[in-house]
Amino acid sequence: MQSNPVPSAETVMARFQERLDSCAFEQLVSCYMKPAVGVARQILSDHALAEDAVQESFLRVIRKRNQYVPASPFSCWFYRIVRNVCMDMLRKCSREKEALEKVPAVRKSDLPQTNSPEIPELLAALVRSDQDVLVLRVVHGLGFRDVAAALGISEEAAKKRAQRALKRLRTKIHDSKSQSGTLPIAL
Repeated sequence: MQSNPVPSAETVMARFQERLDSCAFEQLVSCYMKPAVGVARQILSDHALAEDAVQESFLRVIRKRNQYVPASPFSCWFYRIVRNVCMDMLRKCSREKEALEKVPAVRKSDLPQTNSPEIPELLAALVRSDQDVLVLRVVHGLGFRDVAAALGISEEAAKKRAQRALKRLRTKIHDSKSQSGTLPIAL
């Protein structure tokens, strides 16, 4: 009995390119996802960002499938996309950091007054992007248009990010309340 040889990534990509074969795309994802996350993590130094970068890279494979030349190695083309996405993310993070440096620093006295010293710690426990959006919106009182401009994102994205950040903060407050028996801030 002769076994069927495993098709090369170039053959699989050509099949996807010609017929938008979802099975072919799934093969590429299953073969390249894990190593691509490793490459992206080396560039970005952050696992969550690396996963986001690889997802965006696969979306670009779909959108730019007609730019792939079947005679060239798929891995070279794909990893170039991954690298470009990572570099785009690094530039975006750099722009966000520069914009946030222009915002006045938050002093403890700027935070909402509560009977609990835990609020600054709860805010500090949030990921940086959640802290940034809440500080800009709640502490500095910026409108969503200004928050969006400071973070280099759309106004709609600023609203969604603030909504998610507030939800995560409420969860942390609820968890803190459960542990201490008191609610640290009135919502």
